[in-house]
Amino acid sequence: MSSYFDRDDVALRHFAEFFKDQSHEEREHAKKLMEFQNKRGGRVLLKDVKKPEQDEWGNGLE
Repeated sequence: MSSYFDRDDVALRHFAEFFKDQSHEEREHAKKLMEFQNKRGGRVLLKDVKKPEQDEWGNGLE
């Protein structure tokens, strides 16, 4: 979503920054959970993530 809002024809810079920051935060959460699971003898199994059905938004509220 950050890339979408950063496009020149959309250009909602603050939205792009917000979604980029949220993405980094969620990746850090996932990293911590994987490290915790590995330390406790578990195994991490990553699966493919499907492309979202929607890739165009009319505004920041959709």
